[in-house]
Amino acid sequence: MGASNITLTRAASKRVLAKCVSAKRTAATSWFGGALLAVPGMVAPCVAMAQTSSLLLPSATTSSDEYDRGHNISVTERPHPEYDALGVRLGSFIVNPQLTSSIGYSDNVFNDNSNKKSDVYSSFEPYVNVASDWSVHQLRLTGAADIRRFAKQTLRDQDAWNVQGSGRVDVTRDFTVRLDAQADRTYESPFSADVVANLTVPSRYLRTFLGTRTIYDTGRSRLIGTVDRTSYDFSSVQFADGVVRDQGYRDRVTYAGTGTYELGFTPSLSLYARLEADRNNYRTARAFDLPNRDSNGYRAVFGSNFDIAGVARGTVGIGYSYRSFDASGTYRNTSGMSVEARADWFPSELTSVGVLVQRRLIDVDLTNVGSSWDNRIRVTVDHELLYNMIVTIGGEVSKREYPERSTSTNVYRAEVGSRYQVTRWLGLDANIGYGSNKPSGAGLGNPFDELRARFSIRIRR
Repeated sequence: MGASNITLTRAASKRVLAKCVSAKRTAATSWFGGALLAVPGMVAPCVAMAQTSSLLLPSATTSSDEYDRGHNISVTERPHPEYDALGVRLGSFIVNPQLTSSIGYSDNVFNDNSNKKSDVYSSFEPYVNVASDWSVHQLRLTGAADIRRFAKQTLRDQDAWNVQGSGRVDVTRDFTVRLDAQADRTYESPFSADVVANLTVPSRYLRTFLGTRTIYDTGRSRLIGTVDRTSYDFSSVQFADGVVRDQGYRDRVTYAGTGTYELGFTPSLSLYARLEADRNNYRTARAFDLPNRDSNGYRAVFGSNFDIAGVARGTVGIGYSYRSFDASGTYRNTSGMSVEARADWFPSELTSVGVLVQRRLIDVDLTNVGSSWDNRIRVTVDHELLYNMIVTIGGEVSKREYPERSTSTNVYRAEVGSRYQVTRWLGLDANIGYGSNKPSGAGLGNPFDELRARFSIRIRR
């Protein structure tokens, strides 16, 4: 719904991943082995996604989403070998290039219901993935871009890009270390918590990321540790009244770390506990005559991870979050219960249903506000209409609560789309979506609704 994702299917991701770690299949004898092979987030998949429109939120998936133990196959994961992209071999590396060209439409380009302006746009999205084909260890490099041009409202043109690399070292069969690095120029979604609706030029930022992930699997139990650094550099934005605002006060560096322990009770059920900590350091001392939002965040989560063959798989976690600000006299320290729940239900071989429920305490950049609660429910249905065609229907309801202002914003989003793989190298995508942003309170922007449509042609090798 306005976000442009340049990616291959999850099914392709899993099949290429299996090639990359074929020597590790013996690990499947452990209760977590299947998850280690199946989850892209843990062992560095050979394909990547470049997201060029962002909500600037923590990932809308649970950080313990390695619940896939190979007991179920969703519609989007089901292999179709005759439609797989084969790539080009360069020594011990496989190169997968892709080019997507799209035509899109928006009935409210500037997100202003009082003065709606519609327009069409074209986008050009090159993508390339280079991944090693080694029996152990792995190296992966990807690059992508989203060049978008509007027919009339050229102020909304976008030039987004994304480059990333990752490496995995298989120290032993049970011990792996992964390093990830990424840099991208990303445009914020108008449905973001930090953006007011009356922007003439979309807000964009340069983001860099460097992180490590270590996994030690002992059979019944697993230890996971992560450490990362993310920086944000925001560009200036222009409002509908012509005022240009410098967003340097939003520039920051975030350091974060997590530690997770998971214990399996059966091959289908485990319990986990996770501790998280982060530190936000803003680059300017003051913003709007107020101290900056330097802060520390903490979260403890306890949950269960399950994968019941032929029925469902998922993760459900309940936790407690706390964020404290250095300028506690200006910004309220906030704490409360958090929820992370994600499940996939398999009513039939041709249909998969995904559900996400999330409540998270996040840092925001609104004047005189330090943090907010992001509450959201998302439901997605994938149906294999034809052997090589998947239809997806999705909807999301979210509410952002700002305790310091006693205000909130309600967001409603829905989308219907289809993905048709004509041949190995040719694919077609079409979708239509609707979004509604309804703030309740001053300083949160204007309410708006937007209808978007898009048709894409994908060529890949």
